[in-house]
Parts: sequence; C-alpha cells; structure tokens
Amino acid sequence: MRIFDLLKENKGTVSSALGKELAGEVLNGDLGILDEAIALSVYEPEDMKEKSIRAGAAKIVEIVAEKKPELVAPHLNKLIHALGVDEPQTKWMTLRTFGFCAEKNPKDAEKAIEYAVRCMENKQGLCLSSSAVLYLGDLGAVSKEYAKKVFPLIEKESKNPVLNEEDWILEAYLNIAGHLKEKSDEIAKFAYKNIDAPKKSTQKRANKLLKIIESS
Repeated sequence: MRIFDLLKENKGTVSSALGKELAGEVLNGDLGILDEAIALSVYEPEDMKEKSIRAGAAKIVEIVAEKKPELVAPHLNKLIHALGVDEPQTKWMTLRTFGFCAEKNPKDAEKAIEYAVRCMENKQGLCLSSSAVLYLGDLGAVSKEYAKKVFPLIEKESKNPVLNEEDWILEAYLNIAGHLKEKSDEIAKFAYKNIDAPKKSTQKRANKLLKIIESS
C-alpha cells in the first residue's frame, strides 16, 4: 500500500499535516488513497502498536467524509469495524465519519448507534463523547423517524455530560429540533439551562436552539 509506510512513521497528532495532505489528494481525485485509508482504519485491530496507522487512516477518511460524503458513504459497512478498536482516536474520527455520511447512507450509518451509546456510557473524555453525540445529531437530522430514535439517547447524555460537552449536545439538538416539535419542552429545558453559560459559544447555541423551538 502506498500510504502504509507514511502512516506508520507518522507519530504526530491525529490532525497532522500528513492526514490533511493525503485527504487533499483524495479530494483532488486520487480515490486509491481513500480505498487504502478505509482498509487501514481497521488494520490489525487488536494490536495497539499499530494504532497510529489506524488513527492516521481514520483521519484521512474523516476529512474526505466531511467534504465529500458521497465518496465515503458506500463504504460504511467496512468502516464499522473501526469502532471496535481500543484507541479513542480512531473511534471518535470514525463516528464523525458516520455522521457526515448519514444523509447519503442512513441505513448503514444507523449501525453505529450501539457504538455511540457505548462511548457515551463509558465516559472516556470529551472527544469521544462529543463525537458520539454529534453523530447521533447528524443521523437524527436525516428524518423524523431517525430523530425520534436518537432523541432519548441525546437526552440521556444531556443529563450527565462530560466536562465541556454542552456545546456539542446543543449542536445535536439543533440538528433534530425541527423534526421533533412534540419534544420541544424537553429540548428547551437543556437550552435554558445553558443560556447563561460561562462560554459565549454555549450561550449562542442555546439561544439559537430556543429560536428554532419558538418558530416551530
């Protein structure tokens, strides 16, 4: 594989220049790199020594999924196995990938729900929990049916968030609020709870959510 050695030697952070560069090549038409990255996202899943390869590959896939989800969406069945690895980095980037692709392939994107729930229940940190709740919001945005399915999961997380997760729970609610007029009161409670939050970003999201609820 062309990118295997590059990823193996990449010891930087998951948002490294290498991942962005390789994703850029995919977006410019080199789909062979995407195929390799999808395969390497689940490379030797039980070997923690290879986590940098998996995480680096998952980063490439995530960037491509955000920019052109139609390129990644057909491959979600392959990527689902990346949610079962031990390292948080690969899991949180793959959850974001599933969220980005939800509109294009909701049937397969839905299969990540159980992994998202597990990540939120395990409380392994902001990156993992927030990626899980954002994925649920992206899936819920697809339709009223999906919004109804993910709402109780987001609501449960809202009652016991990890530190600084409020912004991302609000983002998830922003995605589904339009589909769930019958749940407006429950969603509004969380918005009101954060309307005077210390962070301006949280206040902004809370106010935006309340405006959506009030106009629906």
